[in-house]
Amino acid sequence: MITLGNPAGLWELAMIPAILAIHFLQRESRRETISTLFLLEQLAPESAEGRRFERLRQSVPLWLQLLAAVLISWLLAQPRWVRRDSAQHVVIVLDSSFSMSVFHEEMLRALEAATRRLNSAAAHTDWRLLESDMERPTLYAGPDRDRLLQAAAGARPHLGAHDFAPALAAAQGLLRGRGILLFVTDRRYELPAGVHLLAVGHPIENCGFAGATCDGRKWSALVKNYGRAPQRRSWWLEARGQKSPAREIDLAPGQTSVLQGEFPAGADEAEAVLSGDLFPIDDRLPMVVPRQKPLSFAIPPKAPFDEFSHRLVLSFEAAAIVEGRSDLQLIAYDAAAAPRWPVGGAIIFVADPATNTKLLAGEMVAERDPLTADLNWSGLLCRDTRQIPSQRGDRTLVWHGARPLIFLREENGGPQLVVNFDLRSSNADRLPAFVLLLHRFAEQIRAGKFAPEFRNVETNQLLIVASRSGLPPPAIPGEVRGISRAPAEPRFFTVRQGDMTLLTAAAQFSDPREADFRAATSLDGLGAAMGELAVRNTRADFLAPVWALALGAAMIGSWVWRKSP
Repeated sequence: MITLGNPAGLWELAMIPAILAIHFLQRESRRETISTLFLLEQLAPESAEGRRFERLRQSVPLWLQLLAAVLISWLLAQPRWVRRDSAQHVVIVLDSSFSMSVFHEEMLRALEAATRRLNSAAAHTDWRLLESDMERPTLYAGPDRDRLLQAAAGARPHLGAHDFAPALAAAQGLLRGRGILLFVTDRRYELPAGVHLLAVGHPIENCGFAGATCDGRKWSALVKNYGRAPQRRSWWLEARGQKSPAREIDLAPGQTSVLQGEFPAGADEAEAVLSGDLFPIDDRLPMVVPRQKPLSFAIPPKAPFDEFSHRLVLSFEAAAIVEGRSDLQLIAYDAAAAPRWPVGGAIIFVADPATNTKLLAGEMVAERDPLTADLNWSGLLCRDTRQIPSQRGDRTLVWHGARPLIFLREENGGPQLVVNFDLRSSNADRLPAFVLLLHRFAEQIRAGKFAPEFRNVETNQLLIVASRSGLPPPAIPGEVRGISRAPAEPRFFTVRQGDMTLLTAAAQFSDPREADFRAATSLDGLGAAMGELAVRNTRADFLAPVWALALGAAMIGSWVWRKSP
């Protein structure tokens, strides 16, 4: 097998038409003065019009010059012979972003050409095809290039904008510096050293939905023109098999417009539709009327923090105060009175009837936890009131010096948040961080409740769906499993357990980075890689000196022949 170290050298073959054109030309006739007319009979008739194209005059200089052109091109192309024992490893990572769906056919053609070039660079090639989605398995691994291309043809983009670095790092780990890593995408990116880029995109005009909000039965959606030219599109609403009259919308380049409306009477699901283009995934926007799980609170009568507790409950959506069994109890706990510890989910406030004017000393420190993330506790003032001793298994969220100020306890059938100071002797009820912490804890209780809900989610969004056993619900044929993510494409879906529907939802695509194709481009970054492979897997043409001598002989022979009489 042979390969070329410098394929551009073949452009020297363009000399051949030039040489032929020169030999098509006739020489201009010369005037000779003679004394005898009978000598004219020895002359062949020639044109006296000067140099012009007539017929190809074959001659030894012609063939020598053609041979020289071929030899020059051959030497400049630097032919190299592939060693029979050469082997290489090639890992290809396909971009899993939705934008790649527009260029699927172009990607397959570019990949076929690139793998053909790579395959010719060694006697044996071990292929591996991956996706930039780290949760997906390897698409193909083996020596068969045709099966590699078949696997690439079956791959379907399914993610929004995401970080490619983990997938590329994993691919480099597979190669261990002994192969070629090719990243196939549709845009130009700054890639780590050793990663070669194969881009297959080009700019297209695209308009699509860029997000939506639902307030009860009213909805509002953003539509954006991501292109460089003005666009006019039609849009309508589909619900319960009915289609509303189409309306027109005009968008300037880069403009965002708001569409508003209401769900039709008797319909809890509807889909806004935009007239189609080359990127159809953002042309449909499914929506459901959102309904959260109800959250019930129990507040003991005549509690010391009764006013704060009622204001807290009113700050939640779909929340109510009930008597008897509830999702969350708001308890005032006096450690000196030694009351019984509450059972089930609760927020427990320390109650100290004594008056203490001494402020707690020490530095305020928050542990890393989802409940305390991005909260500022520097403004919290607390007095040295009674406290509930922490025990083994408690998870402290906020420290004041050595005192666990707020901690979590898993006991008696539910998570319990302990506020280990008296609210009446602090400014916690006016501190945003404290109120947000209570909200996050209560929403965690709501998320773990076994009850149906309706919500709008993003495509591929992680889903948290409670079940009776505390484990993710089992898969129901034809429906989405509630254990990982929402569907990859916009549509309605449900999650069920047994006969109960736990979640009715709409997966919406609204990723403006993927919908903007102005930066899409084509780029072949394999040039440097092919040069490296040529040096590594091939040997130089041992006949190169012979070809050089033949070239010199052809050029000298052509010159000598033309100079001979």
